[in-house]
Amino acid sequence: MPKVSDDHRAERRRQIAAAALRCFARKGFEGTSMADIIAESGLSAGAIYLHYANKHELIAHVVGDVLRGRGRDLEGLSELDPLPHPVQVMRTFVTGITSELGGTAMMVQVWGLAAREPELALVIGEFIGDLRSLYASYFRAWFVQAGLTDAAAGARADAIVPVVVGICQGYLLQSAIAPAFDAEQYLAAVELLDFAAAPAS
Repeated sequence: MPKVSDDHRAERRRQIAAAALRCFARKGFEGTSMADIIAESGLSAGAIYLHYANKHELIAHVVGDVLRGRGRDLEGLSELDPLPHPVQVMRTFVTGITSELGGTAMMVQVWGLAAREPELALVIGEFIGDLRSLYASYFRAWFVQAGLTDAAAGARADAIVPVVVGICQGYLLQSAIAPAFDAEQYLAAVELLDFAAAPAS
């Protein structure tokens, strides 16, 4: 019997993840069953369970893929010369998640599940750590580009990154639950912040 190639396995997992994402977008995580995902994918139950033991494992994989993709976006922006303004970097991150998930409500559901599901909490926690590292690397370079010494740039980046991540999370949360939320107005307001004036201590 021929062996299944790594590429075939990866493609099958992408097919299953895409089907799950469509189901989650329509019915939410809680409202989606493995039977829904099986039907949406057009695959057999055996084919699904060969790759994912349960729905929570599938959720962790799907969410991890989305978040890692946004991390790659940030890495790409951090390699530009000159570096883009912080608001452009933040905009790319939040709009990328919104586009891939078909909105931000799913991300809020993820946070709710992560509060009680250790496996998903681990995925989210690892990504937030990676996200902070990417933002810290970007801001260190951006502050140096603005004329700060390496030491001052590093201290200022470490101080501001938790706030920047919080601004992104605030965008996603308000976009999901506030009917009058204006995404462009929110991002325009972020442009008023003087990131370079953040204290280094």
